[in-house]
Amino acid sequence: MQSQDTTVTTRVETAASPTWQPWSTTLQSWRMSALAVLPTFLGTRLLLLLLTYFGGILFTVNNNSTFALSFNSVLYNWYHWDALRNVTIATQGYIDPAYSTLFPLYPTLIHLGSALTHIDPLLTGMLITNIAFFAALVVLYRLVFTVNSATTVENEEAEAREERSGLAARRARRSILYLAAFPTALFFFAAYNTALVLLFSLLCLYLLRNGRWWLAGCCGALAALTDITGILLFVIFLCELFRQRALFQQRGPILRWLPVIASLCIPFGLAIYALALAKPFHDPLLFLHPQEGSNTVPPGTQQSIQQAFSGGLLTYGATHILFELLIVIGLLTLLALGWFGKLRLDRAQWPLQLYGLLVVIWSLVSAHQPGSLADPLDPLPAVQYAALLCIPAFVVLARLGERPWLHNSYVIGAIAFQAFLVFQMFSGHWAM
Repeated sequence: MQSQDTTVTTRVETAASPTWQPWSTTLQSWRMSALAVLPTFLGTRLLLLLLTYFGGILFTVNNNSTFALSFNSVLYNWYHWDALRNVTIATQGYIDPAYSTLFPLYPTLIHLGSALTHIDPLLTGMLITNIAFFAALVVLYRLVFTVNSATTVENEEAEAREERSGLAARRARRSILYLAAFPTALFFFAAYNTALVLLFSLLCLYLLRNGRWWLAGCCGALAALTDITGILLFVIFLCELFRQRALFQQRGPILRWLPVIASLCIPFGLAIYALALAKPFHDPLLFLHPQEGSNTVPPGTQQSIQQAFSGGLLTYGATHILFELLIVIGLLTLLALGWFGKLRLDRAQWPLQLYGLLVVIWSLVSAHQPGSLADPLDPLPAVQYAALLCIPAFVVLARLGERPWLHNSYVIGAIAFQAFLVFQMFSGHWAM
């Protein structure tokens, strides 16, 4: 399978000047993308609803019991770990300094949504998560379609263009399916901020590729207000400015600096949160500082892995680390394939690939959220979240998925493992 046409004579390696299309054309293209995403979104939501129904009852009710559960008692099987903390922040504020590692935008939306609709905060958070995930899938579809159809050919025939467009659409659909089916994609259903940070990150990346610097800066700022990984977009913003530097050569000195100023919106979003923490806690960087009296400084990654395997392979810690190491190995392999070989992405996509690499590195360097309690039996928990933000890995995986055996194996295996993790969460046996 060739990932790039061998008949290419001219390749676009720098972004062209933004082309302003009529609103009707733009809305039509987004509507078509939403329709393409809808089956995957609804199918995976239906699966998770079925898992909630069966798992939420069978894991909480004794055999042969006639006791009927309430809707809330079934729903609250999702009330674990970050969901608990997000709802607590939304309803009571930052009552514990350790909660400062959860950034404020998502709990604020839960608070506002629950206050306006009078819906249970947990359900409100789950609704926000799923709406954000649907929007993120639409943006991802558009982004992947662009990545796979970025190559242009001189005097290309209409039939060839249509074939290439169809290939790009198939790869885009596989990308969103592979992301939605990924084992830890259950975070896109629970009251976690992962879907929201994915949405703003994808919007930022998509807008950067289209030269919408100020909109990209605003989306990056919202990502930074949602999760600390949003600050990584600042690096990608500067990389895109460098990649598209040819666009600014004919501009005046002032106009040339405007995109650079727009990039400062991203760290400004982080600064807003820091200023908000300064008054109640007298520490604007509280989310980076270990809390007194707790074992919050995790050991090094190598030491953590050795400690997890110290009791042998048939232990809780070893099982956890094996799962997380497999994710890391898989992500790094896919990223490497995106740089080299037949599956490599176009050279113009290197900022996107750099973003994926930075996300993986961040999950290893900051395996435990800054300031949070270190668990020696779960040394790399951030990997489970980071995998869902490693967009270029899913782009490359979609190219590999052109092989039917690999496509079927991944979808069946990933969905089965996702169901297993849902039941593990319900029974409190898998810390995430």
